[in-house]
Amino acid sequence: MHLKDQHPLYPCSESDKQEIRRELGMKESILQEDIDAILDWFNKQAHLVHAPIDRDHIEKLLISTNGSREKTKRRIDNFYKYRSQAPELVLSRREVLTNPLYNGWSFYHQAAMFELYEKKRISIFKITDPDPSKFDADVIFRNTIMLGDLRLKFDYMLGEIWIMDLENVSFGHILRVNPTTIQKFMNIIQDGVGFKMFEIHFINVSSFGQHVVNFLKQFVKPKIMERFVCHENSENLHKYIPKKYLPKDYGGEQPSLNDMKAILRKELLKDLSKNYLLECCQQLSDESKRMGTKYQEEHLVGSFKKLEFD
Repeated sequence: MHLKDQHPLYPCSESDKQEIRRELGMKESILQEDIDAILDWFNKQAHLVHAPIDRDHIEKLLISTNGSREKTKRRIDNFYKYRSQAPELVLSRREVLTNPLYNGWSFYHQAAMFELYEKKRISIFKITDPDPSKFDADVIFRNTIMLGDLRLKFDYMLGEIWIMDLENVSFGHILRVNPTTIQKFMNIIQDGVGFKMFEIHFINVSSFGQHVVNFLKQFVKPKIMERFVCHENSENLHKYIPKKYLPKDYGGEQPSLNDMKAILRKELLKDLSKNYLLECCQQLSDESKRMGTKYQEEHLVGSFKKLEFD
């Protein structure tokens, strides 16, 4: 990825890019050989060959797998497979991208900070409307997958730090989350996109907020659960992340979440974003053409009778 290919939402300097490669021991010549080999493999897969993929996407997955070709192949296969099992979360983006009046962020904030912190991208999620009737978890899942597509193409970082603000979350919000849909979402994010998750910070965690965290633990891998950090307030966050890398809402120097939402909505409607994201709607496998073992929904949680909210 060259600097001319950068996206305004996910800036990264050439020096950051080179430092990330050096930290992972990735040489340009070997990296391009790996990408060529994976593209050759991809084009020989009957269930994938008609779906689009590009070199930037493969490079980001090689970064997330520390340069492992085989892990990257599995990640790609999962990416296309799980998207094909969740068309409601992938194809519904067309409504967002073709209607300039549509506001898919009316009840919550979602923002990736412009400046990398230790080569990691910080993302923040916050429900802003305390009324559960205005909450739609599927919209959050859809938007996150959509932005993930942009980041696989344009972002460049070692991994993720997520901050989830629970200030306005209530039991009514959780009741509106479909367990099957959240598991589909997590399959795509954890096993498909697969950015390294370094930390997930939950802030403004009340006694009820701890129940929310426990509920979410049922859908994430154990190694991700180990990276959960809970804070009673946002001030505690400063012990982990310098204010320079946080939005003004949390005493930081980055733009406010409201300002970033406005920038996000504007950029998504520009051709650079819109055309690419519409093209990504084709990134689905054709499981009827898969050779060998057919897809089984082994990662869904069955009847969910054992789901707990303690």
